[in-house]
This record gives sequence, structure tokens and C-alpha cells, in this order.
Amino acid sequence: MASAEQIDDFQDIFLENISILKNFSYDVSLSDSGDLEINRNCSEEFLLYARAMETSNHSSLTFEEKQNLEQVKHALYFVVIPAVCVFGFFGNILNIVVFSKKKMCKTLDEIEYCTTIFLIALAISDMMFCFSTFPHVFETRTDGIYGKKDFLLFYKLYAAFAINTFIMSSTLLTVITAIMRYTAICHPFHSRQFISFKKTIAAIVLVFTFSAAFNAPQLWRHAIEDVKCQGPEQFVRLENGKPFRDEKFVYIQRLLLAIVGNFIPLILLLYCNIRLVKALHESQQLRLLHSRDNSGCLSAHRRINITLITIIILFFVLVAPSEISKFISYISHSHSGKGSYTYYLVSMITNTLQCINFSVNFVLYYVIIAPFRRTIHEFVCVLMSRKGTRESTNSQQKQTCIVLTLKEQRRNLI
Repeated sequence: MASAEQIDDFQDIFLENISILKNFSYDVSLSDSGDLEINRNCSEEFLLYARAMETSNHSSLTFEEKQNLEQVKHALYFVVIPAVCVFGFFGNILNIVVFSKKKMCKTLDEIEYCTTIFLIALAISDMMFCFSTFPHVFETRTDGIYGKKDFLLFYKLYAAFAINTFIMSSTLLTVITAIMRYTAICHPFHSRQFISFKKTIAAIVLVFTFSAAFNAPQLWRHAIEDVKCQGPEQFVRLENGKPFRDEKFVYIQRLLLAIVGNFIPLILLLYCNIRLVKALHESQQLRLLHSRDNSGCLSAHRRINITLITIIILFFVLVAPSEISKFISYISHSHSGKGSYTYYLVSMITNTLQCINFSVNFVLYYVIIAPFRRTIHEFVCVLMSRKGTRESTNSQQKQTCIVLTLKEQRRNLI
């Protein structure tokens, strides 16, 4: 999954065809607005590189298309996605707090306990995705030139690795949770053999380790090249790293990413979702028959099943379009298609939908899971009561001060 790769498309496409020219006497400094001011002392290679990055971007598009894309990009990448990431970050923190409190409840059976642990891990992964994506709002440069100690330089170097890792880990955690619920419902006797606390922790560690290892090549996605300047400021430019200059490597890496990170999870989620929906429908009669004995337990399992089914549906609605569109673009291996107006527009919209998927679980849990909703209400009530207690204490102190002041005035009069 390459959400970070699509974000980079506006710059990376043009790194391939920029020629290296001779050095002349120029100095290029950065103004507050991000534009390039030309003085003397830096190489013309630097100047031509910056101009090429700015002028060649969307060069195959008409002026009207460029304007439309810039407006859509500003609205989605600098307003909607940052707001979604902030909401998702704090929403997932609340998810972790509530499910951690639920995990300490002694009434949970082993399957529900392990499912809760998976939901905590999913909230952590989603939270880290939002945290890793948010700094992109500060990346307003279009020339690919950075200061040597610029935070955005390091963000650009490692953001693709972090974002892709957490996208894959969230996907795999959703798949494992769906498989576990499917096995617990459709094969309850076999599920007891491999659903345990230790195996759950091991599976979560394995998911994060595999996701990081699979996306490790993204650490070499960019290479830093120094720009020779005589002035005190030092600038660098980013180019494709050695592995990503090889078209075969890029093609194989994207193909494996599409298969392992997209299509296999989609197939497994589709199968588990169908079976869960059937099991949920068939459990209606079973729930009525055993309502006197295990109503609370069955109700809890039913809520979890409904929640997981909804998460899977949202995954298909919000994530699948982005991944399928990227796969079609990569498999076509056409530069002209990749630089089309439709490609850029679809990429920006699907990237936004994908970000929403990592932030919407809090709303989903709040709507479907009644105990989750009650815990949030209790949390809010505690905060409000503390605030009210502080205000009442302050008001009492003010009243006491006023009374003491009046007494002192009376004594002075006497």
C-alpha cells in the first residue's frame, strides 16, 4: 500500500528526466514564501533543477486542469486530511484508553479478551498512521530543495516507510481479527487451540515486524545530494535512491506490495465478512434460545461481530478503491497515464478516503458498542465534574475573601 508514494507523485515523477549541467556562479536562497531568490555563488545545476521541478510539474496538463488540481490539492491535502488526522489521532487515543479499561474487566471470556487486545493494537497502528501523515501539511515546497537541517527533509526521507508500515499493519491486524472471529464462530472447538493471550501478543508483534521489514526498502526511496554553495546556508536536493532507479525493482516491489498488502487481505476479508454476516443472521435464534443463560456474553459477542463487519465494509469502501487504482496505474506501467488529469484527481480523492478509514473507528465504536459509549460519557462527566469542582472551590474562596474584607472594614470603622 503506497499512500505516501501517491503523495510524492507531484515531485518524484520529474526527478527521472532532469539533466546535469555545468557549474556557474549563482546563489539560490529561500525566501519566506518558499520561492527561489537568485543571487550568486551556487551551481546552475541547482538553479535549473529547482526551475525544472516547478515548471515541469503537470506539464502535460492544460492551465485550467492545473488550477483545478491545485484547488483540490489545497482543499484535501492541507485542510481535510490534516483535520482528519487530528481527529483520528485523539479518537484512537480514546479507543486505546477505553479498550484498555475493558481489558481489565474480569467478566471477559478468552476470545473476547484477545479480540479486545487486537482492537487496541489496531488503534495504536491507526494512531501512528495519523501521526505520520499529519506533518505533510507543512510541506508546501514544489521544487524539491531543502535546507540541510530542515525537519521536512528528514520527514520526506522516512515518511513513506512509516506511513506504508502502519497502513500494512492496520490491514493485517484487521485480517487476523476477522479470521479469529470467523474461526471462533464457525469452528468454536478448533478456535480454542490457537486463541490465547500469548499467541495474540505474538501475532501482533509478528504483524508489526513483518510490516516494517516488508516496507524497509522505502528507507532507500530517496537519496540526498549536496548542492555546492559558497554562502553560509547549505542546501540539498532529493533524488531517487539507487534501488528505485531500477525499473524492474520498482515494478516487482509494487507488484508484491499489491498482492501481499492489498489483494490477499481483500480476498480474506471478503470471505470472512460473508461468513460473519451469515453467522450473525443464524445466531438470532440461538441468541433467543440462550438469552436466559448467557444474554450478556452473547450480546457482547454480537456487538463485536457487528463492529468487525462494519470495519471490513468501511475497508472495502474507503481503502480498496485507492489500492485498486494504484495497482491498475502501476501494472499499466505507462508514464503518460500516470501524469494524466484523471490519475491525479483520483489519487487525491482516494488518498483522502484512505485517511478517513484510519480515523473513523472511534465514531464506529461509539455508535455500535454501548459499553464503549457509556465509558466515554463517564469520562466526559468526570472531566466536567472536576472542572465544576475547581470553579466552585474558586468561587468559595472568593466569597470567603469578600467576607473577610467586610469584617476588616467594620473593625476599622469601630
